[in-house]
Amino acid sequence: MMLLRFIFIFFRQKWNDNKDPLALTTYSFRVMPWDMDLNLHLTNTRYPAFIDVGRVQWFAEIGLLPLIMSNGWRTVVASQTVTFVREIKPFTKVDIESRVLYWDRKYLYSEHRFLVEGKLHCKALGRIALVRGGRVRSFSSLLQSIDKYHGRDEQEYIAPDPTPEIQAKIDLLTLKRDAELARAQAEAEKDSEDEKVIP
Repeated sequence: MMLLRFIFIFFRQKWNDNKDPLALTTYSFRVMPWDMDLNLHLTNTRYPAFIDVGRVQWFAEIGLLPLIMSNGWRTVVASQTVTFVREIKPFTKVDIESRVLYWDRKYLYSEHRFLVEGKLHCKALGRIALVRGGRVRSFSSLLQSIDKYHGRDEQEYIAPDPTPEIQAKIDLLTLKRDAELARAQAEAEKDSEDEKVIP
C-alpha cells in the first residue's frame, strides 16, 4: 500500500514545481486497518514509512524528482529520531507537515510533524545525506542543480542557523560517533595485547 502512495505522488504532482525549499509541505492520509497493530492504533513501524512518503511529497514540490530519475541524485537517511506524543486511532485523518530546518556541508536536517485536527501526535527529526556520483553533496549544491535543471537562475542558498533542537541532535550524534570510535580503538588495543601474551 505504501508503494501505491508513492506512485500516486509521482503521477499527481508536477515535476517542475518551484516551491520554496524551506517552505512547509503537507501530506495527508487516513489510517487504514492495515496501518494498525494489536493495540488498534497506528503502529510504530508505519511512522517512518509515512515520513518517507511526506519526504517524497516535498521532493516533488521543490522539483527534485527528475534529478533523482535522470541525474543520479540519491537521498539517504543517516539518522532519524521519532518521538510519540499521542496515539492515532483507526480511520483518523492525519496531516504530516515536513520542512527543512538546517543543513551543513554534509547533511540536511528535516522535521516531520504528525497532526490530527491541528494537534501534535508525533514528531520526527531526520538527518539526510544527499549523494551524487558516489559523493556526499551539500543541500546548497542540490538546490543549485534543481535551478539549473529547470532553467532557472542559480541562486546562493545559505542555511539558517540551527535551532537548539537540531544542535542537540548534532551534538548527540557526534558523541555517539566518538564513543563508537573509542570503543573500536579499545577493542583493537585489547586484541593487540592478547596477541602479545599468546606463547
